Amino acid sequence: MFKNIFTSVLSFLPLSIFVFITAAKAQTSDGVHSRIHHSYQSVRAMGMGDAFTAVTDDYAALFYNPAALARRDSGQINLSLGVGISSTFGDFFKDAQDADKEANAPGLSDSQKFDIYSNFLQRYYGKTFMTRFSLFEGIWVRPNWGFGILPLEMTIEYKIHNQVSPALNMRVFADTTIAYGYGDQLRGLIPGNLSWGITGKFINRGYINRQFSAFDLAVNSDFVRKEDFRDGYTVDADLGILFTPRLPTEGIWYFWTLAKPTLALVVRNALETGFSQSFNLINDKKVAAPEKNYRVIDLGSKFEFPSFWIFSGRAAVDFKDILHPNYSFERGFHAGVEFDWTVTSWWRGHYRIGVNQGYPTAGVSAMLFVFNLDLATYGEDVGTFNNPKHNRMYMLKASLDF
Repeated sequence: MFKNIFTSVLSFLPLSIFVFITAAKAQTSDGVHSRIHHSYQSVRAMGMGDAFTAVTDDYAALFYNPAALARRDSGQINLSLGVGISSTFGDFFKDAQDADKEANAPGLSDSQKFDIYSNFLQRYYGKTFMTRFSLFEGIWVRPNWGFGILPLEMTIEYKIHNQVSPALNMRVFADTTIAYGYGDQLRGLIPGNLSWGITGKFINRGYINRQFSAFDLAVNSDFVRKEDFRDGYTVDADLGILFTPRLPTEGIWYFWTLAKPTLALVVRNALETGFSQSFNLINDKKVAAPEKNYRVIDLGSKFEFPSFWIFSGRAAVDFKDILHPNYSFERGFHAGVEFDWTVTSWWRGHYRIGVNQGYPTAGVSAMLFVFNLDLATYGEDVGTFNNPKHNRMYMLKASLDF
Protein backbone atom coordinates (compact mmCIF):
# COMPACT_ATOMS: atom_id res chain seq x y z
CA MET A 1 0.00 0.00 0.00
CA PHE A 2 2.66 2.50 0.97
CA LYS A 3 4.60 1.58 -2.14
CA ASN A 4 1.65 2.82 -4.18
CA ILE A 5 1.36 5.96 -2.06
CA PHE A 6 4.90 6.88 -3.08
CA THR A 7 4.90 5.62 -6.67
CA SER A 8 1.39 5.84 -8.21
CA VAL A 9 1.43 8.56 -10.86
CA LEU A 10 -1.59 9.27 -12.99
CA SER A 11 -1.53 11.47 -16.07
CA PHE A 12 -4.63 13.59 -16.57
CA LEU A 13 -3.62 17.24 -17.02
CA PRO A 14 -2.18 18.86 -20.16
CA LEU A 15 1.42 19.96 -20.53
CA SER A 16 2.77 16.79 -18.91
CA ILE A 17 0.96 17.23 -15.56
CA PHE A 18 1.04 14.07 -13.51
CA VAL A 19 -0.96 13.80 -10.32
CA PHE A 20 0.70 11.76 -7.58
CA ILE A 21 -2.05 10.08 -5.60
CA THR A 22 -3.53 7.07 -3.83
CA ALA A 23 -6.86 6.40 -2.16
CA ALA A 24 -8.61 3.88 0.08
CA LYS A 25 -12.00 2.19 -0.16
CA ALA A 26 -13.16 3.61 3.14
CA GLN A 27 -14.33 7.20 3.45
CA THR A 28 -11.45 9.51 4.35
CA SER A 29 -11.38 13.04 5.69
CA ASP A 30 -9.25 16.01 4.75
CA GLY A 31 -5.78 16.10 6.27
CA VAL A 32 -4.66 18.86 8.61
CA HIS A 33 -1.75 21.00 7.35
CA SER A 34 -0.34 24.31 8.57
CA ARG A 35 2.57 24.85 6.19
CA ILE A 36 2.47 27.92 3.90
CA HIS A 37 2.59 26.66 0.33
CA HIS A 38 4.34 28.66 -2.42
CA SER A 39 3.57 27.82 -6.03
CA TYR A 40 6.98 28.87 -7.36
CA GLN A 41 10.30 28.81 -5.52
CA SER A 42 13.68 29.96 -6.79
CA VAL A 43 16.54 27.77 -5.53
CA ARG A 44 18.76 30.85 -5.59
CA ALA A 45 16.28 32.71 -3.38
CA MET A 46 15.88 29.83 -0.90
CA GLY A 47 19.65 29.73 -0.36
CA MET A 48 19.51 33.31 0.97
CA GLY A 49 16.48 32.80 3.18
CA ASP A 50 13.94 33.54 0.42
CA ALA A 51 14.64 37.25 0.97
CA PHE A 52 14.31 38.01 -2.72
CA THR A 53 11.47 40.49 -3.24
CA ALA A 54 13.84 43.43 -3.79
CA VAL A 55 16.77 41.38 -5.19
CA THR A 56 15.03 39.99 -8.28
CA ASP A 57 17.61 40.72 -10.99
CA ASP A 58 17.18 37.49 -12.96
CA TYR A 59 14.42 35.54 -14.74
CA ALA A 60 12.66 34.80 -11.41
CA ALA A 61 11.48 38.43 -11.39
CA LEU A 62 8.46 37.21 -13.37
CA PHE A 63 7.19 35.44 -10.24
CA TYR A 64 8.94 37.28 -7.38
CA ASN A 65 8.50 40.92 -8.39
CA PRO A 66 7.48 41.92 -11.94
CA ALA A 67 8.57 45.51 -11.28
CA ALA A 68 12.16 44.29 -11.77
CA LEU A 69 11.36 43.65 -15.45
CA ALA A 70 11.46 47.42 -15.94
CA ARG A 71 15.11 47.47 -14.86
CA ARG A 72 16.43 44.85 -17.25
CA ASP A 73 18.80 45.95 -20.00
CA SER A 74 19.14 42.57 -21.76
CA GLY A 75 17.28 39.33 -22.39
CA GLN A 76 17.53 35.99 -20.59
CA ILE A 77 16.13 32.54 -21.35
CA ASN A 78 16.19 29.87 -18.63
CA LEU A 79 15.24 26.22 -19.20
CA SER A 80 15.39 24.07 -16.08
CA LEU A 81 14.66 20.94 -14.07
CA GLY A 82 14.49 20.99 -10.27
CA VAL A 83 13.95 18.69 -7.30
CA GLY A 84 13.71 19.11 -3.54
CA ILE A 85 13.38 16.58 -0.72
CA SER A 86 13.14 16.50 3.07
CA SER A 87 16.27 15.39 4.89
CA THR A 88 14.56 12.33 6.43
CA PHE A 89 12.35 11.41 3.47
CA GLY A 90 14.58 8.48 2.48
CA ASP A 91 14.33 6.83 5.91
CA PHE A 92 10.57 7.30 5.94
CA PHE A 93 10.23 5.78 2.48
CA LYS A 94 12.33 2.73 3.39
CA ASP A 95 10.42 2.11 6.64
CA ALA A 96 7.14 2.46 4.73
CA GLN A 97 8.21 -0.22 2.27
CA ASP A 98 9.24 -2.50 5.15
CA ALA A 99 5.86 -1.98 6.85
CA ASP A 100 4.07 -2.83 3.60
CA LYS A 101 6.09 -5.99 3.14
CA GLU A 102 5.45 -7.12 6.73
CA ALA A 103 1.72 -6.35 6.61
CA ASN A 104 1.23 -8.20 3.32
CA ALA A 105 2.75 -11.44 4.62
CA PRO A 106 0.35 -14.42 4.20
CA GLY A 107 -1.99 -15.32 7.06
CA LEU A 108 -2.03 -12.01 8.99
CA SER A 109 -5.30 -10.80 10.48
CA ASP A 110 -6.58 -7.25 10.12
CA SER A 111 -5.71 -6.68 13.77
CA GLN A 112 -2.10 -7.70 13.19
CA LYS A 113 -1.89 -5.46 10.10
CA PHE A 114 -3.30 -2.59 12.13
CA ASP A 115 -0.57 -3.04 14.76
CA ILE A 116 2.13 -2.99 12.07
CA TYR A 117 0.90 0.23 10.45
CA SER A 118 0.13 1.82 13.81
CA ASN A 119 3.65 1.16 15.12
CA PHE A 120 5.15 2.51 11.90
CA LEU A 121 3.17 5.75 12.02
CA GLN A 122 3.83 6.26 15.75
CA ARG A 123 7.57 6.23 15.09
CA TYR A 124 7.14 9.33 12.93
CA TYR A 125 4.45 11.09 14.96
CA GLY A 126 4.55 14.87 14.54
CA LYS A 127 6.96 14.83 11.59
CA THR A 128 6.49 16.11 8.04
CA PHE A 129 8.04 14.68 4.90
CA MET A 130 8.07 16.47 1.57
CA THR A 131 9.27 16.16 -1.95
CA ARG A 132 8.99 18.85 -4.59
CA PHE A 133 9.94 18.87 -8.23
CA SER A 134 9.56 20.94 -11.36
CA LEU A 135 9.82 19.68 -14.93
CA PHE A 136 10.93 21.49 -18.07
CA GLU A 137 10.33 25.04 -16.88
CA GLY A 138 10.89 27.77 -19.42
CA ILE A 139 11.12 31.49 -18.61
CA TRP A 140 12.03 34.24 -21.08
CA VAL A 141 12.54 37.79 -19.87
CA ARG A 142 13.42 40.92 -21.81
CA PRO A 143 13.56 44.62 -20.92
CA ASN A 144 10.05 45.47 -19.66
CA TRP A 145 8.42 42.06 -20.16
CA GLY A 146 8.66 38.35 -19.47
CA PHE A 147 6.89 35.09 -20.34
CA GLY A 148 6.97 31.75 -18.56
CA ILE A 149 5.58 28.22 -18.90
CA LEU A 150 5.80 25.89 -15.91
CA PRO A 151 4.41 22.54 -17.14
CA LEU A 152 4.65 20.85 -13.74
CA GLU A 153 5.26 22.26 -10.29
CA MET A 154 4.49 19.43 -7.88
CA THR A 155 4.66 19.34 -4.10
CA ILE A 156 3.87 16.17 -2.12
CA GLU A 157 3.56 16.55 1.64
CA TYR A 158 3.09 13.81 4.28
CA LYS A 159 2.37 14.59 7.91
CA ILE A 160 1.85 12.10 10.74
CA HIS A 161 -0.84 12.82 13.35
CA ASN A 162 -2.05 10.83 16.33
CA GLN A 163 -5.73 11.38 17.05
CA VAL A 164 -8.00 8.42 17.84
CA SER A 165 -5.31 6.35 16.14
CA PRO A 166 -2.16 7.26 14.19
CA ALA A 167 -2.98 8.80 10.80
CA LEU A 168 -1.12 9.75 7.67
CA ASN A 169 -2.13 13.11 6.18
CA MET A 170 -1.24 13.63 2.55
CA ARG A 171 -1.49 16.86 0.53
CA VAL A 172 -0.52 17.16 -3.14
CA PHE A 173 -0.30 20.23 -5.37
CA ALA A 174 0.27 19.73 -9.12
CA ASP A 175 0.22 23.04 -11.01
CA THR A 176 0.56 24.00 -14.64
CA THR A 177 1.26 27.73 -14.94
CA ILE A 178 1.40 30.13 -17.88
CA ALA A 179 2.45 33.68 -17.00
CA TYR A 180 3.11 36.97 -18.73
CA GLY A 181 4.61 39.98 -16.98
CA TYR A 182 5.16 43.62 -17.83
CA GLY A 183 7.07 46.34 -15.99
CA ASP A 184 7.85 50.00 -16.57
CA GLN A 185 9.26 53.08 -14.89
CA LEU A 186 7.21 55.74 -13.13
CA ARG A 187 9.10 58.94 -13.81
CA GLY A 188 8.79 62.30 -12.14
CA LEU A 189 6.64 61.28 -9.17
CA ILE A 190 9.34 61.19 -6.50
CA PRO A 191 13.14 61.52 -6.53
CA GLY A 192 14.72 58.21 -7.40
CA ASN A 193 14.02 55.13 -9.50
CA LEU A 194 10.41 53.95 -9.12
CA SER A 195 9.30 50.88 -11.07
CA TRP A 196 6.02 49.00 -11.26
CA GLY A 197 5.03 45.68 -12.76
CA ILE A 198 2.26 43.14 -13.13
CA THR A 199 2.31 39.40 -13.83
CA GLY A 200 -0.86 37.77 -15.10
CA LYS A 201 -1.11 34.05 -14.35
CA PHE A 202 -3.22 31.16 -15.59
CA ILE A 203 -2.90 28.17 -13.25
CA ASN A 204 -4.48 24.74 -13.63
CA ARG A 205 -4.23 22.79 -10.38
CA GLY A 206 -4.57 19.12 -9.57
CA TYR A 207 -5.00 18.67 -5.82
CA ILE A 208 -5.68 16.17 -3.11
CA ASN A 209 -5.83 16.47 0.68
CA ARG A 210 -6.60 13.20 2.44
CA GLN A 211 -6.14 11.51 5.79
CA PHE A 212 -5.54 7.76 6.13
CA SER A 213 -5.75 6.14 9.55
CA ALA A 214 -3.83 3.01 10.52
CA PHE A 215 -7.17 1.19 10.37
CA ASP A 216 -7.76 2.32 6.75
CA LEU A 217 -4.31 1.10 5.77
CA ALA A 218 -4.84 -2.25 7.48
CA VAL A 219 -8.28 -3.29 6.18
CA ASN A 220 -8.57 -1.74 2.73
CA SER A 221 -6.87 -2.56 -0.51
CA ASP A 222 -5.77 0.56 -2.30
CA PHE A 223 -6.79 1.83 -5.70
CA VAL A 224 -7.10 5.16 -7.49
CA ARG A 225 -10.53 6.77 -7.26
CA LYS A 226 -11.33 9.69 -9.48
CA GLU A 227 -13.70 10.95 -6.80
CA ASP A 228 -10.74 11.84 -4.57
CA PHE A 229 -9.21 14.20 -7.11
CA ARG A 230 -9.88 17.90 -7.17
CA ASP A 231 -8.94 20.00 -10.14
CA GLY A 232 -9.59 23.56 -11.19
CA TYR A 233 -8.12 26.59 -12.84
CA THR A 234 -7.75 30.24 -11.96
CA VAL A 235 -6.63 33.51 -13.52
CA ASP A 236 -4.85 35.87 -11.15
CA ALA A 237 -2.20 38.58 -11.00
CA ASP A 238 0.78 39.74 -8.93
CA LEU A 239 1.43 43.48 -8.59
CA GLY A 240 4.90 44.78 -7.73
CA ILE A 241 6.76 48.00 -6.93
CA LEU A 242 10.51 48.67 -6.65
CA PHE A 243 11.90 51.95 -5.35
CA THR A 244 15.54 53.06 -5.17
CA PRO A 245 15.67 56.54 -3.62
CA ARG A 246 17.94 59.28 -4.90
CA LEU A 247 20.29 60.14 -2.04
CA PRO A 248 22.87 62.92 -1.60
CA THR A 249 26.42 61.92 -2.48
CA GLU A 250 28.09 63.99 0.24
CA GLY A 251 28.97 63.19 3.84
CA ILE A 252 27.44 60.12 5.46
CA TRP A 253 24.99 59.77 2.59
CA TYR A 254 27.90 58.73 0.35
CA PHE A 255 27.99 55.25 1.93
CA TRP A 256 24.22 54.87 1.57
CA THR A 257 24.57 55.78 -2.09
CA LEU A 258 27.11 52.98 -2.56
CA ALA A 259 24.69 50.53 -0.92
CA LYS A 260 21.95 51.43 -3.43
CA PRO A 261 19.14 50.71 -0.95
CA THR A 262 16.03 49.39 -2.68
CA LEU A 263 12.56 48.84 -1.24
CA ALA A 264 9.94 46.50 -2.66
CA LEU A 265 6.25 45.74 -2.26
CA VAL A 266 4.39 42.89 -3.96
CA VAL A 267 0.73 41.94 -3.70
CA ARG A 268 0.49 38.30 -4.72
CA ASN A 269 -2.70 36.70 -6.03
CA ALA A 270 -4.38 40.10 -5.91
CA LEU A 271 -7.68 38.78 -7.27
CA GLU A 272 -7.75 35.65 -5.06
CA THR A 273 -10.29 34.10 -7.40
CA GLY A 274 -9.69 30.52 -6.26
CA PHE A 275 -10.00 27.36 -8.38
CA SER A 276 -13.79 27.10 -8.54
CA GLN A 277 -13.78 26.72 -12.35
CA SER A 278 -12.66 23.40 -13.82
CA PHE A 279 -12.09 21.75 -17.17
CA ASN A 280 -13.06 18.44 -15.46
CA LEU A 281 -9.94 16.82 -16.81
CA ILE A 282 -9.55 14.56 -13.78
CA ASN A 283 -12.96 14.31 -12.15
CA ASP A 284 -16.13 14.94 -14.14
CA LYS A 285 -18.21 15.09 -10.95
CA LYS A 286 -18.72 18.22 -8.89
CA VAL A 287 -16.23 18.20 -6.00
CA ALA A 288 -14.73 20.78 -3.69
CA ALA A 289 -12.27 23.18 -5.33
CA PRO A 290 -8.51 22.79 -4.76
CA GLU A 291 -6.90 24.92 -2.07
CA LYS A 292 -6.67 28.49 -3.34
CA ASN A 293 -3.64 30.75 -3.60
CA TYR A 294 -4.17 33.35 -0.88
CA ARG A 295 -3.83 37.07 -1.38
CA VAL A 296 -0.68 38.07 0.52
CA ILE A 297 1.65 41.04 0.80
CA ASP A 298 5.45 40.80 0.60
CA LEU A 299 7.70 43.65 1.74
CA GLY A 300 11.39 43.61 0.87
CA SER A 301 14.63 45.57 1.08
CA LYS A 302 18.07 45.18 -0.51
CA PHE A 303 21.51 46.70 0.12
CA GLU A 304 24.46 46.24 -2.22
CA PHE A 305 28.04 45.67 -1.01
CA PRO A 306 30.89 47.59 -2.67
CA SER A 307 32.53 45.57 -5.45
CA PHE A 308 36.10 44.37 -4.92
CA TRP A 309 38.16 42.64 -7.63
CA ILE A 310 35.96 39.75 -8.87
CA PHE A 311 33.62 39.89 -5.86
CA SER A 312 30.37 41.70 -5.13
CA GLY A 313 27.30 40.98 -3.06
CA ARG A 314 24.16 42.12 -1.32
CA ALA A 315 22.06 41.72 1.81
CA ALA A 316 18.27 41.53 1.93
CA VAL A 317 15.47 41.47 4.50
CA ASP A 318 11.87 40.51 3.66
CA PHE A 319 8.57 40.24 5.50
CA LYS A 320 6.44 37.85 3.46
CA ASP A 321 3.04 36.17 3.36
CA ILE A 322 1.35 38.93 5.33
CA LEU A 323 -2.44 38.23 5.45
CA HIS A 324 -2.02 34.47 4.95
CA PRO A 325 -4.16 32.44 7.42
CA ASN A 326 -1.03 30.67 8.69
CA TYR A 327 1.06 33.84 8.91
CA SER A 328 3.09 34.72 11.99
CA PHE A 329 5.98 37.11 12.46
CA GLU A 330 8.46 34.22 12.67
CA ARG A 331 7.13 32.62 9.49
CA GLY A 332 7.06 35.94 7.69
CA PHE A 333 10.65 36.95 8.49
CA HIS A 334 13.31 36.26 5.86
CA ALA A 335 16.89 37.54 5.66
CA GLY A 336 19.94 36.64 3.62
CA VAL A 337 23.31 37.56 2.20
CA GLU A 338 24.63 36.70 -1.26
CA PHE A 339 28.24 36.95 -2.47
CA ASP A 340 29.07 36.88 -6.19
CA TRP A 341 32.28 36.04 -7.98
CA THR A 342 32.73 36.69 -11.70
CA VAL A 343 35.77 35.58 -13.66
CA THR A 344 34.18 36.19 -17.07
CA SER A 345 30.63 36.52 -18.36
CA TRP A 346 30.52 32.74 -18.90
CA TRP A 347 32.22 31.63 -15.67
CA ARG A 348 30.73 32.89 -12.44
CA GLY A 349 29.04 31.80 -9.24
CA HIS A 350 27.41 32.71 -5.93
CA TYR A 351 27.53 31.80 -2.23
CA ARG A 352 24.55 32.44 0.06
CA ILE A 353 23.42 32.17 3.65
CA GLY A 354 20.22 33.29 5.31
CA VAL A 355 17.31 32.73 7.67
CA ASN A 356 13.94 31.40 6.51
CA GLN A 357 11.07 31.30 9.02
CA GLY A 358 13.58 31.19 11.86
CA TYR A 359 15.79 28.42 10.41
CA PRO A 360 19.20 28.72 8.70
CA THR A 361 19.66 28.43 4.94
CA ALA A 362 22.64 28.11 2.63
CA GLY A 363 23.19 27.90 -1.09
CA VAL A 364 25.72 27.87 -3.90
CA SER A 365 25.54 28.39 -7.66
CA ALA A 366 28.00 27.91 -10.48
CA MET A 367 27.68 28.77 -14.16
CA LEU A 368 29.96 27.57 -16.95
CA PHE A 369 29.04 28.81 -20.41
CA VAL A 370 25.25 28.19 -20.57
CA PHE A 371 25.01 25.45 -17.93
CA ASN A 372 23.95 26.60 -14.47
CA LEU A 373 23.68 24.53 -11.28
CA ASP A 374 21.93 25.81 -8.12
CA LEU A 375 22.02 24.02 -4.75
CA ALA A 376 20.29 25.10 -1.55
CA THR A 377 19.20 23.87 1.85
CA TYR A 378 16.61 25.59 3.96
CA GLY A 379 14.38 25.02 6.96
CA GLU A 380 10.71 25.88 7.22
CA ASP A 381 8.06 25.82 9.94
CA VAL A 382 5.45 23.09 9.37
CA GLY A 383 3.99 23.09 12.89
CA THR A 384 1.24 25.08 14.57
CA PHE A 385 1.45 28.57 16.02
CA ASN A 386 1.99 27.14 19.53
CA ASN A 387 4.15 24.20 18.50
CA PRO A 388 6.65 25.02 15.69
CA LYS A 389 8.11 22.06 13.77
CA HIS A 390 11.25 22.15 11.64
CA ASN A 391 11.34 20.57 8.19
CA ARG A 392 14.77 20.62 6.53
CA MET A 393 14.74 20.65 2.71
CA TYR A 394 17.49 20.15 0.12
CA MET A 395 17.01 21.51 -3.41
CA LEU A 396 18.85 21.12 -6.70
CA LYS A 397 18.18 22.87 -9.99
CA ALA A 398 19.97 22.27 -13.28
CA SER A 399 19.34 24.73 -16.09
CA LEU A 400 20.46 26.12 -19.39
CA ASP A 401 20.77 29.88 -19.26
CA PHE A 402 21.08 32.01 -22.39
